[in-house]
Amino acid sequence: MRRTFCLSLPGCKRSLLRIAAVAAIAGSCATVLPAQTAHPGLSRYSLSYGCGKDPASTGLSKVSTKDGKWMNRTYLMLVPKDYNPHKTYSLVFVFHGSGATAEASMSWGLQNAPGAAESAIFVFPQGIRYYGGQSGWDDTPRGYDLPLFDNIVAEVEAGYCIDMDEVFVAGFSWGGDFSLVLACARGDAIRATEINSGGGEFKDKKDFRTYKYLPCPSHIHPAVRYEHAVDGDWAYPAPTFATASQFLAALNQCSGTSKSVPSGDPAISCRVFEGCAKTFVECPFNARIGHGLPPNWVQDTWQFFSSFRHPDRDVSHYR
Repeated sequence: MRRTFCLSLPGCKRSLLRIAAVAAIAGSCATVLPAQTAHPGLSRYSLSYGCGKDPASTGLSKVSTKDGKWMNRTYLMLVPKDYNPHKTYSLVFVFHGSGATAEASMSWGLQNAPGAAESAIFVFPQGIRYYGGQSGWDDTPRGYDLPLFDNIVAEVEAGYCIDMDEVFVAGFSWGGDFSLVLACARGDAIRATEINSGGGEFKDKKDFRTYKYLPCPSHIHPAVRYEHAVDGDWAYPAPTFATASQFLAALNQCSGTSKSVPSGDPAISCRVFEGCAKTFVECPFNARIGHGLPPNWVQDTWQFFSSFRHPDRDVSHYR
Protein backbone atom coordinates (compact mmCIF):
# COMPACT_ATOMS: atom_id res chain seq x y z
CA MET A 1 0.00 0.00 0.00
CA ARG A 2 1.36 3.41 -0.96
CA ARG A 3 0.70 6.66 0.86
CA THR A 4 1.38 10.14 -0.49
CA PHE A 5 3.77 12.51 1.24
CA CYS A 6 2.58 14.44 4.24
CA LEU A 7 2.18 17.77 2.48
CA SER A 8 -0.81 16.50 0.53
CA LEU A 9 -2.69 15.21 3.56
CA PRO A 10 -5.29 17.13 5.58
CA GLY A 11 -3.76 15.81 8.78
CA CYS A 12 -0.43 17.36 7.91
CA LYS A 13 -1.46 20.90 8.84
CA ARG A 14 -1.06 20.18 12.51
CA SER A 15 2.36 18.57 11.99
CA LEU A 16 3.54 21.52 9.93
CA LEU A 17 2.46 23.85 12.71
CA ARG A 18 4.43 21.69 15.11
CA ILE A 19 7.51 21.94 12.91
CA ALA A 20 7.13 25.71 12.57
CA ALA A 21 6.77 26.04 16.33
CA VAL A 22 9.85 23.89 16.89
CA ALA A 23 11.88 26.03 14.51
CA ALA A 24 10.74 29.23 16.22
CA ILE A 25 11.57 27.92 19.67
CA ALA A 26 14.94 26.58 18.57
CA GLY A 27 15.82 29.98 17.15
CA SER A 28 14.85 31.93 20.24
CA CYS A 29 15.85 29.64 23.12
CA ALA A 30 19.12 30.52 24.81
CA THR A 31 18.85 28.50 28.03
CA VAL A 32 21.05 25.46 28.62
CA LEU A 33 18.51 23.37 30.50
CA PRO A 34 15.48 22.71 28.31
CA ALA A 35 12.75 22.29 30.90
CA GLN A 36 12.79 25.63 32.68
CA THR A 37 9.59 26.98 31.16
CA ALA A 38 6.11 26.10 32.38
CA HIS A 39 4.86 22.73 31.21
CA PRO A 40 1.42 23.13 29.59
CA GLY A 41 -1.00 20.24 29.94
CA LEU A 42 -2.20 18.20 27.00
CA SER A 43 -5.76 18.72 25.87
CA ARG A 44 -8.22 16.31 27.37
CA TYR A 45 -9.99 15.41 24.18
CA SER A 46 -8.51 15.56 20.71
CA LEU A 47 -9.70 13.65 17.65
CA SER A 48 -7.69 13.08 14.49
CA TYR A 49 -8.94 13.83 10.98
CA GLY A 50 -9.37 10.11 10.33
CA CYS A 51 -12.26 9.62 12.74
CA GLY A 52 -15.31 8.43 10.82
CA LYS A 53 -13.34 7.44 7.69
CA ASP A 54 -13.24 3.91 6.32
CA PRO A 55 -9.72 2.53 6.90
CA ALA A 56 -7.33 2.05 4.01
CA SER A 57 -6.42 -1.33 5.50
CA THR A 58 -6.66 -3.41 8.65
CA GLY A 59 -4.30 -6.02 9.98
CA LEU A 60 -0.60 -5.86 9.07
CA SER A 61 0.64 -3.86 6.09
CA LYS A 62 3.86 -2.27 4.86
CA VAL A 63 3.47 1.46 4.21
CA SER A 64 5.78 3.98 2.57
CA THR A 65 6.27 7.68 3.14
CA LYS A 66 9.02 10.30 2.82
CA ASP A 67 11.68 11.33 5.29
CA GLY A 68 13.44 14.68 5.64
CA LYS A 69 15.54 14.00 2.53
CA TRP A 70 12.46 13.09 0.49
CA MET A 71 13.63 9.49 0.42
CA ASN A 72 11.06 6.70 0.31
CA ARG A 73 10.91 5.01 3.70
CA THR A 74 8.84 2.11 4.93
CA TYR A 75 7.17 1.12 8.16
CA LEU A 76 5.04 -1.78 9.27
CA MET A 77 1.60 -0.78 10.50
CA LEU A 78 -0.67 -3.02 12.53
CA VAL A 79 -4.33 -1.99 12.65
CA PRO A 80 -6.91 -3.93 14.69
CA LYS A 81 -8.80 -6.32 12.41
CA ASP A 82 -12.06 -5.18 13.99
CA TYR A 83 -11.09 -1.51 13.60
CA ASN A 84 -14.03 0.85 14.20
CA PRO A 85 -13.70 4.32 12.60
CA HIS A 86 -16.02 5.72 15.26
CA LYS A 87 -13.80 4.67 18.18
CA THR A 88 -10.59 6.32 19.35
CA TYR A 89 -7.29 4.44 19.27
CA SER A 90 -3.81 5.12 20.61
CA LEU A 91 -0.84 5.35 18.23
CA VAL A 92 2.27 3.44 19.34
CA PHE A 93 5.73 3.65 17.73
CA VAL A 94 8.40 1.00 18.35
CA PHE A 95 11.95 1.80 17.14
CA HIS A 96 14.50 -0.98 16.58
CA GLY A 97 18.16 -0.95 17.54
CA SER A 98 21.35 -0.76 15.49
CA GLY A 99 21.45 -3.01 12.44
CA ALA A 100 17.96 -4.37 13.10
CA THR A 101 14.67 -4.22 11.25
CA ALA A 102 11.04 -3.24 11.65
CA GLU A 103 10.25 -6.96 11.78
CA ALA A 104 12.61 -7.31 14.74
CA SER A 105 10.91 -4.56 16.74
CA MET A 106 7.53 -6.10 15.95
CA SER A 107 8.83 -9.46 17.19
CA TRP A 108 9.31 -7.98 20.67
CA GLY A 109 5.55 -8.33 20.95
CA LEU A 110 4.38 -5.10 22.54
CA GLN A 111 1.20 -5.42 20.49
CA ASN A 112 0.56 -8.77 22.21
CA ALA A 113 0.19 -7.31 25.70
CA PRO A 114 -3.32 -7.90 27.06
CA GLY A 115 -5.64 -5.24 25.64
CA ALA A 116 -3.03 -3.69 23.33
CA ALA A 117 -4.00 -5.09 19.93
CA GLU A 118 -7.60 -3.93 20.15
CA SER A 119 -6.80 -0.50 21.64
CA ALA A 120 -3.97 0.85 19.49
CA ILE A 121 -2.49 1.15 16.03
CA PHE A 122 1.15 0.06 16.12
CA VAL A 123 3.87 1.44 13.86
CA PHE A 124 7.29 -0.19 13.43
CA PRO A 125 9.50 2.14 11.33
CA GLN A 126 12.46 0.84 9.36
CA GLY A 127 15.78 2.61 9.86
CA ILE A 128 18.33 3.04 7.07
CA ARG A 129 22.12 2.92 6.94
CA TYR A 130 23.48 5.93 8.78
CA TYR A 131 26.51 7.46 7.03
CA GLY A 132 27.45 4.11 5.56
CA GLY A 133 27.12 2.24 8.84
CA GLN A 134 24.43 -0.10 10.09
CA SER A 135 20.74 0.65 9.83
CA GLY A 136 19.59 3.02 12.52
CA TRP A 137 18.28 6.51 13.15
CA ASP A 138 19.43 10.03 12.39
CA ASP A 139 18.95 11.29 15.93
CA THR A 140 20.06 14.86 15.23
CA PRO A 141 17.57 17.73 15.59
CA ARG A 142 17.82 18.68 11.92
CA GLY A 143 18.20 15.15 10.60
CA TYR A 144 15.96 13.24 8.23
CA ASP A 145 14.26 10.97 10.78
CA LEU A 146 12.42 13.62 12.79
CA PRO A 147 10.46 14.60 9.64
CA LEU A 148 9.90 10.86 9.08
CA PHE A 149 8.24 10.68 12.49
CA ASP A 150 6.16 13.79 11.72
CA ASN A 151 5.00 12.36 8.40
CA ILE A 152 4.02 9.00 9.84
CA VAL A 153 2.03 10.68 12.62
CA ALA A 154 0.28 12.93 10.10
CA GLU A 155 -0.56 10.07 7.76
CA VAL A 156 -1.93 7.74 10.41
CA GLU A 157 -3.94 10.51 12.06
CA ALA A 158 -5.36 11.51 8.65
CA GLY A 159 -6.52 7.99 7.85
CA TYR A 160 -7.50 6.53 11.21
CA CYS A 161 -9.29 7.61 14.37
CA ILE A 162 -6.48 8.48 16.77
CA ASP A 163 -6.70 10.21 20.11
CA MET A 164 -3.91 12.69 19.40
CA ASP A 165 -3.14 12.91 23.12
CA GLU A 166 -2.23 9.22 23.06
CA VAL A 167 0.86 8.98 20.88
CA PHE A 168 3.39 6.69 22.58
CA VAL A 169 7.00 5.87 21.67
CA ALA A 170 9.17 2.91 22.65
CA GLY A 171 12.74 2.27 21.55
CA PHE A 172 15.63 -0.07 22.28
CA SER A 173 19.35 0.80 22.07
CA TRP A 174 19.78 3.19 19.10
CA GLY A 175 15.99 3.28 18.96
CA GLY A 176 16.12 4.34 22.62
CA ASP A 177 18.51 7.16 21.73
CA PHE A 178 16.06 8.29 19.06
CA SER A 179 13.18 8.05 21.55
CA LEU A 180 15.13 10.39 23.83
CA VAL A 181 15.63 12.85 20.96
CA LEU A 182 11.88 12.70 20.26
CA ALA A 183 11.21 13.50 23.93
CA CYS A 184 13.48 16.53 23.53
CA ALA A 185 12.30 17.69 20.09
CA ARG A 186 8.73 16.40 19.67
CA GLY A 187 7.38 16.50 23.20
CA ASP A 188 4.31 18.37 21.96
CA ALA A 189 3.34 15.28 19.94
CA ILE A 190 4.14 12.49 22.44
CA ARG A 191 2.29 11.60 25.63
CA ALA A 192 4.74 9.02 27.00
CA THR A 193 7.92 7.22 25.97
CA GLU A 194 9.68 4.04 27.05
CA ILE A 195 13.45 4.11 26.59
CA ASN A 196 15.26 0.80 26.94
CA SER A 197 19.05 0.42 27.01
CA GLY A 198 19.60 3.76 25.30
CA GLY A 199 21.58 6.68 26.58
CA GLY A 200 21.74 9.62 24.24
CA GLU A 201 24.83 11.59 23.30
CA PHE A 202 26.75 13.74 25.78
CA LYS A 203 29.92 15.69 25.06
CA ASP A 204 30.97 14.91 28.64
CA LYS A 205 29.53 11.51 29.63
CA LYS A 206 29.51 12.59 33.29
CA ASP A 207 27.59 15.84 32.76
CA PHE A 208 23.96 15.70 31.60
CA ARG A 209 24.08 19.42 30.75
CA THR A 210 26.37 18.58 27.83
CA TYR A 211 23.65 16.73 25.91
CA LYS A 212 24.60 17.44 22.30
CA TYR A 213 21.18 18.73 21.26
CA LEU A 214 20.48 21.32 23.93
CA PRO A 215 18.52 23.49 24.10
CA CYS A 216 15.60 21.16 23.42
CA PRO A 217 13.43 22.46 20.58
CA SER A 218 10.25 21.59 22.49
CA HIS A 219 9.36 22.98 25.91
CA ILE A 220 6.80 20.21 26.38
CA HIS A 221 8.11 16.76 27.29
CA PRO A 222 6.46 13.35 27.69
CA ALA A 223 6.25 11.02 30.63
CA VAL A 224 9.20 8.61 30.61
CA ARG A 225 9.91 5.04 31.69
CA TYR A 226 13.65 4.40 31.47
CA GLU A 227 14.94 0.82 31.70
CA HIS A 228 18.59 -0.19 31.52
CA ALA A 229 21.19 -2.51 32.99
CA VAL A 230 22.61 -1.47 36.35
CA ASP A 231 25.47 1.00 35.78
CA GLY A 232 26.13 0.17 32.11
CA ASP A 233 26.41 -2.55 29.47
CA TRP A 234 28.75 -3.41 26.61
CA ALA A 235 27.09 -0.93 24.25
CA TYR A 236 26.62 1.92 26.76
CA PRO A 237 29.37 1.79 29.40
CA ALA A 238 29.05 3.63 32.69
CA PRO A 239 28.23 6.40 33.42
CA THR A 240 26.05 6.81 30.31
CA PHE A 241 22.84 5.51 31.91
CA ALA A 242 23.32 7.55 35.09
CA THR A 243 23.92 10.71 33.05
CA ALA A 244 20.89 10.03 30.84
CA SER A 245 18.79 9.55 33.99
CA GLN A 246 19.89 12.95 35.29
CA PHE A 247 19.07 14.50 31.93
CA LEU A 248 15.57 12.98 31.87
CA ALA A 249 14.94 14.15 35.42
CA ALA A 250 15.94 17.68 34.43
CA LEU A 251 13.86 17.46 31.26
CA ASN A 252 10.73 16.84 33.32
CA GLN A 253 11.67 19.27 36.10
CA CYS A 254 11.91 16.56 38.76
CA SER A 255 13.01 17.48 42.27
CA GLY A 256 15.83 14.93 42.32
CA THR A 257 14.28 12.81 45.08
CA SER A 258 12.66 9.48 44.31
CA LYS A 259 10.93 6.55 45.96
CA SER A 260 10.83 2.85 45.21
CA VAL A 261 7.82 1.40 43.39
CA PRO A 262 6.92 -2.25 42.72
CA SER A 263 8.40 -3.86 39.62
CA GLY A 264 7.08 -6.69 37.50
CA ASP A 265 10.11 -8.94 38.04
CA PRO A 266 12.70 -9.43 40.82
CA ALA A 267 15.47 -8.74 38.29
CA ILE A 268 14.23 -5.14 38.05
CA SER A 269 14.15 -2.39 40.68
CA CYS A 270 12.10 0.72 39.92
CA ARG A 271 11.88 4.18 41.39
CA VAL A 272 9.59 7.08 40.55
CA PHE A 273 10.95 10.61 40.77
CA GLU A 274 9.04 13.22 42.75
CA GLY A 275 7.92 16.74 41.90
CA CYS A 276 8.06 16.13 38.15
CA ALA A 277 6.02 17.98 35.54
CA LYS A 278 5.45 14.57 33.92
CA THR A 279 5.97 11.08 35.33
CA PHE A 280 9.54 9.79 35.27
CA VAL A 281 10.13 6.16 36.28
CA GLU A 282 13.59 4.58 36.16
CA CYS A 283 14.00 0.81 36.27
CA PRO A 284 17.56 -0.57 36.38
CA PHE A 285 17.77 -4.33 35.84
CA ASN A 286 20.23 -7.08 36.67
CA ALA A 287 23.54 -6.58 34.86
CA ARG A 288 23.49 -10.24 33.78
CA ILE A 289 20.66 -9.38 31.35
CA GLY A 290 23.12 -7.08 29.60
CA HIS A 291 22.15 -5.12 26.51
CA GLY A 292 18.66 -6.44 25.90
CA LEU A 293 15.01 -6.28 26.83
CA PRO A 294 14.38 -7.14 30.49
CA PRO A 295 11.76 -9.62 31.72
CA ASN A 296 8.18 -8.39 31.50
CA TRP A 297 9.17 -5.60 29.10
CA VAL A 298 5.97 -6.11 27.10
CA GLN A 299 3.62 -6.05 30.06
CA ASP A 300 5.43 -3.27 31.92
CA THR A 301 5.64 -1.02 28.86
CA TRP A 302 2.01 -1.43 27.90
CA GLN A 303 0.92 -0.93 31.51
CA PHE A 304 2.91 2.32 31.58
CA PHE A 305 1.35 3.57 28.33
CA SER A 306 -2.11 2.45 29.44
CA SER A 307 -1.89 4.62 32.55
CA PHE A 308 -2.13 7.66 30.22
CA ARG A 309 -4.90 6.35 27.99
CA HIS A 310 -8.53 7.45 28.06
CA PRO A 311 -11.15 4.72 27.94
CA ASP A 312 -12.00 3.76 24.37
CA ARG A 313 -14.72 6.15 23.24
CA ASP A 314 -17.50 6.12 20.68
CA VAL A 315 -17.08 9.39 18.79
CA SER A 316 -19.64 8.86 16.02
CA HIS A 317 -21.69 11.80 17.28
CA TYR A 318 -18.74 14.13 16.66
CA ARG A 319 -18.74 13.56 12.90
